[in-house]
Amino acid sequence: MNPARQLPVSGVFCASATPVLGDGSPDHAAFAVHCKALIEEGCDGVALLGTTGEANSFSLRQRQELLENVIAAGVDPQRLLPGTSQTNVPDSVTLVKHAVEAGVKACVVLPPFYYKGVSDEGLFRFYAS
Repeated sequence: MNPARQLPVSGVFCASATPVLGDGSPDHAAFAVHCKALIEEGCDGVALLGTTGEANSFSLRQRQELLENVIAAGVDPQRLLPGTSQTNVPDSVTLVKHAVEAGVKACVVLPPFYYKGVSDEGLFRFYAS
């Protein structure tokens, strides 16, 4: 690969589950311990709030707090790859902006999975938005 064209994320980013408390809210302390353990065991980083499914059960604020708290617990934001997909563009943009402001270098943004047959132009417009 051309060094001038290096991707912002490389290596192994483990998709992590988010531990939850009895009330269904994220368990911030357990999640920070889990993320640190994944990195200590050799992962280059942690993909959080992604395809493991629980992210859609959390509010925007809960998702933002989970990212903020894992960083405050000492996990380098450059080693985090948060899922920021929502079923609408404005909320997805809110989560991406928050993550970038927190110091992450990339996010996982799914295509509009809730519509069938989206054209290439539709995908382009979605990501451009």
